[in-house]
Amino acid sequence: MTIETAGDDAEAAALLVGYGFRAKLLPSRDDDYEMLVRRYEEDPDFGFLVKRVAAGLGLRVLGVSMRSGIVHTALPNSVFETRMDQFVRQARVREPRTAERVLHGIAHLAIAALCFPRAEDLVDDGRTGRVWVSEVDRYVRSVCDTLAERAAEAEEDDDPPADAPELERAWHAYRSRPEVAPTKKRRAGYAATRTVVTNTFTYLCDHGMLKSMGVDPERREQMYRSTHRYQLHVRELAATRAYQELLDLKVPLPAERGGLSVTDETTLYDD
Repeated sequence: MTIETAGDDAEAAALLVGYGFRAKLLPSRDDDYEMLVRRYEEDPDFGFLVKRVAAGLGLRVLGVSMRSGIVHTALPNSVFETRMDQFVRQARVREPRTAERVLHGIAHLAIAALCFPRAEDLVDDGRTGRVWVSEVDRYVRSVCDTLAERAAEAEEDDDPPADAPELERAWHAYRSRPEVAPTKKRRAGYAATRTVVTNTFTYLCDHGMLKSMGVDPERREQMYRSTHRYQLHVRELAATRAYQELLDLKVPLPAERGGLSVTDETTLYDD
């Protein structure tokens, strides 16, 4: 292999990694992107080089496909790592940062659990979850009620001890907030839990994890669906302690909780 060839390969690998930061762009909409994804799928040596380039930048490749493009996540302490306090700053909330991190973290967990409620949903590449703001808020409140009952049965104080599991340290923060706190202009106030959930939906849509599908005529509210990119990220989330605690609670999911199945090529590449 010549130096020129090695340099060209490294540049191509870095270019593919760079596409991963353009969350809403798909290979089907960019010829160069499509070519690089096909090369990744067909050339194991190039695939290995892409993963090494990503690792050198503090990233781990979660998957590469024509459906989602390249999807990577930041390694711990990477310059690309997005922490919850950064999200809070983007949302321009006016509450203490610690409380907002907790609230938005709970919303993230709930959305993931509702989109992919079963283990088999995470490994089914044809699974597309559907979710609504009101549904997420109701589910989180059900989780909070379950945790409150657990605390009462254990004769614990409302403020969980510092060494309690993550969710038990967080439930009271969400439960104490109103579902809707309208402002003088009849808009949802920043302290309302539905505002927290809406902000989380907006963040996930902006990062190519969810897609707004318009107003659901039956529910009369905005419906969102998950993308394959989000499914890959939730597979990572499933290994975290907080996510496992949430599933271990076995809180009943909303009635008729289901997803959409990808049945044709047009839908498949429309993430």
